[in-house]
Amino acid sequence: MLTAAVTAGPDPQTLQTASYGANRLGLVAGSFVFLDPGGANEEYVRVMSVDAENQSFQAVVTKDHAAGERIRPTIWPTPVLYEGDDLAFDILAVASPDSGSDLTVVIQT
Repeated sequence: MLTAAVTAGPDPQTLQTASYGANRLGLVAGSFVFLDPGGANEEYVRVMSVDAENQSFQAVVTKDHAAGERIRPTIWPTPVLYEGDDLAFDILAVASPDSGSDLTVVIQT
């Protein structure tokens, strides 16, 4: 959760988080974060740097965000694909713990 409002701008700025600390959110420089997921100001930003001790990170934001808005670190798959990028999956059948039942696992290659 953001503890202070953030105003959109072209330069990296510090976003202050609450309670868990930036490191506990799994934030690392180069990773991505959703700001206000599902809200009117939802956006996806790249983390420029992390200050875990001060529970903050730096990013460039393109929308205004109010204190109290949620943040959500992203996990694979990163939803940013560019024209020409290759994305391939292998779909493998694996044994299910329930006999007579199939389980399919998708593995990125």
